[in-house]
Amino acid sequence: MTQDHQEMDETRRAALAQLEEHLSFRLSRLNKLLDMHATRNLTQSDLNLTDYRILLVLSLFGETSAADLSRLMVIDRAQISRSVGALIRAGHLLERGDPRSRRRKLLSLSKMGQAALAREKPFFETRQKMFEDILSPQELEGLMAAIDKLSRHMAGALDHPEAIPLTAAR
Repeated sequence: MTQDHQEMDETRRAALAQLEEHLSFRLSRLNKLLDMHATRNLTQSDLNLTDYRILLVLSLFGETSAADLSRLMVIDRAQISRSVGALIRAGHLLERGDPRSRRRKLLSLSKMGQAALAREKPFFETRQKMFEDILSPQELEGLMAAIDKLSRHMAGALDHPEAIPLTAAR
């Protein structure tokens, strides 16, 4: 390795070390890695990660609107609308009018959506177990507490009360 190349590597390492002093940089980078890992392991080519998350949320909530999904998942309405439209066309979601509001449509999982979610479940359960194996119980508890604390602060600062974790109130 030449002297110039070695100095360049040292300069890049120093710059990266400075970047890594910023928590938001580190969280963003980890989030991208987690998304890439999940996307790479989705077994169904017709589902992307947002689609999977929508199916998961609807499996837990039963029925809700696209606007509620947008608020709950902190994803812009346009992206939710595109994903919901694709999921309806693919037969993964059902849509019906809300009896309390003519303009509001309620979404729920179809049998096909339930089956799609069930096919992805083993990977995400294994991934959760992997995280629990990598981190000690104390590290996991500390990480969850730190994420909850930061989420509570940011959700409050940005007026997104639905994004405040329930565990943060404990």
